[in-house]
Order: sequence, then structure tokens, then C-alpha cells
Amino acid sequence: MKKIANFIQNNLAFLIWLGVMGICIIFTLSGIKTGEGYITMSGEPPEIEEYTERFIEEANEAIYRIMNEDAPTDEETIKANEEEVGLGGSVTLKQVLARRLPDGDNDNGLGWQCSKYTAYLATGKREYSKTHTDYGPVNGKDVASWLVKNYGWKYTETPVEGAIGSGGFNTKYGHTAMYLYSTGANSAMVNDANFTPLKVSTHNMNISGWVWVVPGDYVADIVPEVKPVIVEPTVVNNTEETYIVRKGDTLGAIARRLGWYTGSKMFGDDGYTQHLAEYNGIKNRGLIYPGQVIRRR
Repeated sequence: MKKIANFIQNNLAFLIWLGVMGICIIFTLSGIKTGEGYITMSGEPPEIEEYTERFIEEANEAIYRIMNEDAPTDEETIKANEEEVGLGGSVTLKQVLARRLPDGDNDNGLGWQCSKYTAYLATGKREYSKTHTDYGPVNGKDVASWLVKNYGWKYTETPVEGAIGSGGFNTKYGHTAMYLYSTGANSAMVNDANFTPLKVSTHNMNISGWVWVVPGDYVADIVPEVKPVIVEPTVVNNTEETYIVRKGDTLGAIARRLGWYTGSKMFGDDGYTQHLAEYNGIKNRGLIYPGQVIRRR
């Protein structure tokens, strides 16, 4: 027993690692893959708490920064880019979207850094470095400005489908992606590369602080301005047959002041007031308002 205890004590870390590996192997062999790519024992999609999703998103962003997602540009790439300055060119967002590759594409084994992929989407060019075939023209955080400087793109405050963005300006290499649609105030569904190292991926991502660019010829759809229809009020002047109600008026006072009771004594004072209300469509003869037109019965 003492020998067993000493063995366990001396090899505790290895035994823990071995146990975890064993559990993972059993789970992998026994589990069922879901449509979302998860492995569960039942085959049903796992229930992920909101804080867990937030942790996964933040972890993915950390992976961008530590897994060489946008390695420094080598001298050969820098030289090639210097020759490209001012190339210009014209492209539409429709053409950019048409170049989108399926998730998992790795450029025939050459690999996609995020900047190489978005540069390809914007220009159609795949190769930027013969030494590092997965490299893009610049770091991810510089792709937007690179397109503005060299290809005539322009900045836009509101991204649209197909726009190319750069972010992560507080990191060494940053990141770049193609915008698809909004999923929140500071998040969007994007298409980029290196989410799965060196492969294309479509996923939700935090885009707070990002800058976005679109082709120089892009013109946002103009929403026609809807002008309100102003109906001018009909002006009716006081006459012997009509009267415009003023503040403090009552039907009886109006009739008495204008002498409308003359020739209508068959109704009596109160009866005439009621008939005057009915004639003008007033349901409550005690409720009239300034500006209302009263016509003599």
C-alpha cells in the first residue's frame, strides 16, 4: 500500500492527465456529433449559458492574438506591396461577395491568414508572399487603410454586406473580416479566416471599434424622403348663417347672441339649442370647442 501511495504521489500529474485523456477518448468514441459540430452523448445540441457563450467569444478573440493569426509581413511582401501603391481599380460589393469561399477552405493547403483572405475578397489576388504563402499584404488591422490607399476604397460609418473591416488596433496584428449582417449593437456575423487556423470561417464576432471600407464606386441606396401632407384648414368667416366657436362659448349663448331664436319659438329656448346641436352633429350640446363651425338651423 505504501508503494502504491508513493507511486500515486510521485506521478499525480501524469495520472490526472491520463484520466482526462481517457475521459475525452471515451466521450469522443461514445458521443454523437450534432449538426453544429458539437459532440454530446444524446446527439442533441448542447445548452450553452449566456456567460459561457461570452467566454467562448472572448477566448476566440484571444486565440486570434496568440496563434499567429496575422504574422508579420516579410521583406518580400513589403517590396511587393510597395510596387502596388496606387493601383486603383474598380470592384463592386456584388463581386466581393461572389469571391466568398466555403467555410473550411484552406487555399489548397497554402492557408489563409485573415488579411490574405479579405485582401483576396477585395482584389481577387491570392498570393502576397512566396516565402509565407498564407500571409496577407499587411497586418489585419491595416487592411482597411491598405484598400483605401491602394485600391480606391472609401470608409463608411455604417457597414453593409460585403464591406471589409479592420479591428484590434490595441493588439500587435489586429484582425480583419468581411461584414455580412448585424447581430447586435456591437456584434455582427462575419466571414473571415483563421478562426479555425488558416481556414475560412463564418461566425458571430464583436466588432466594437472596427473601421469599415467599401469600394469607391459604391453608392448607398437612397431612401426617398417622405414629406408630410399638410392639410390647410378651411377658413370659415362668421356670417348670418354660420359662426366659429370661441373660447367660453355655449350653443345657447351663441343662439341668443346672434338672434337665431327668431322664427323658431316653436322649439323654445332649450329645444332650439338641442335642435342646433343635432343639426351640427354635436352629440353632447354642452361640449363644443374653439374653431368649431356652427351652422344655423
